[in-house]
Amino acid sequence: MENANDLLNSKIKQDVRISMCFGLVGRIANTVSNNRRIHADDALKKDGPFYCSECLSDVIVRKCIGKRDHFAHKGRLSNIYGSGETQLHKDCKKEILLHLQSAFPDGKWEMERPIKEDKVKGLSELVPDISGRIKGKPVVIEVQRSFLNLRTITKRTEQYTKRDVAILWLIPLKESLGTEYFRPRLFEKFIHIMYYGRVYFWEVGYGAKVLPVHFGYAERWIEENSWFDVEHREKRTAGGYWKLFKTIREPIMLENLLDITKDFIIDPANEWQPENEDLKVPKRLIFRDNHKEWWTDQATRK
Repeated sequence: MENANDLLNSKIKQDVRISMCFGLVGRIANTVSNNRRIHADDALKKDGPFYCSECLSDVIVRKCIGKRDHFAHKGRLSNIYGSGETQLHKDCKKEILLHLQSAFPDGKWEMERPIKEDKVKGLSELVPDISGRIKGKPVVIEVQRSFLNLRTITKRTEQYTKRDVAILWLIPLKESLGTEYFRPRLFEKFIHIMYYGRVYFWEVGYGAKVLPVHFGYAERWIEENSWFDVEHREKRTAGGYWKLFKTIREPIMLENLLDITKDFIIDPANEWQPENEDLKVPKRLIFRDNHKEWWTDQATRK
C-alpha cells in the first residue's frame, strides 16, 4: 500500500510529465494578486489564484486527505482522444480519403496499405493511415494519436523520407481548440517545429481541409511586491513587469481552412533545432501548406 509520500510523489511526477515543468516540485507557488511565495501547506483556495514561478502558468492548490498538500499546473490542453483508434480517427481518415480519391482519381489512395520492409536498405515496414500519389509523387498522411511518442514520430518520419515519401502529420480534435492560451503537448510542439511553426488540426466535417495553427508567444503580468529582508535589513521589491510564459502559448489561427488537395506542397527540409528549444527534428520530406506566415514574433499580452 502506498504511503502519503509515495502518493504525493506520484502526483508530482504526473504533473511534471504533463506540464513539462519542475517548478512545483517544492510545493511552493506564487499568488497572482501580490506575487507572494506561498507553501501548499499554508495556502488556502481563497488565497488564489496562484501561478508557477518557473513556467508562469496558472496553478491550483490541492488540499488532500491521506497525502500532503501540493500545487498542480492548470494549463489548458487541446481536446484530443487518448490512446487507441477511436471513431474520431476513423472518421478523419475516411473523410480525407474520399476527398483525395475524388481530387486525384489516378493517385491510388488507400487506407492502411502496408509499405514492405527492405532489409538491404535498412527500411522497416510501415502502415500509413492514408497513402497515395499527387502528380506521381508519393504522399502519406498520419493521423496523430496521443500515445505516439517523439521517438516513434521521428522514426516514421525518417523512414518515409528515406523512401522519398512526403508526410503530413495532422491532429484530430474532439472540440475546437479555441483562442485562449493553452499548453501544447510535447508531440504538438515537435510537429510545430517540423512544419515551420504550424500544426494542422482537423475536426469532423472538415473533409480534406485542416485548420493551421501557430503557437504564438505570450506574456503574463507579474505584480509588484515589496517586503523587508530581515537578513540583509533592507526593503526589497520584485515584479512590476511582463514576463514570457515558458510552456503556455497563444493559438494563432489562419482565418480560413486550407485544403489538402489544393493548398499543400511537397518540401524537403533539413535537420533543425530552433534556438531556445530542446527539441530537434530530423531531415524530412514534408507535405505542408504554401501559405505565407500569418503571425508575428511579438508576444501577446492579456
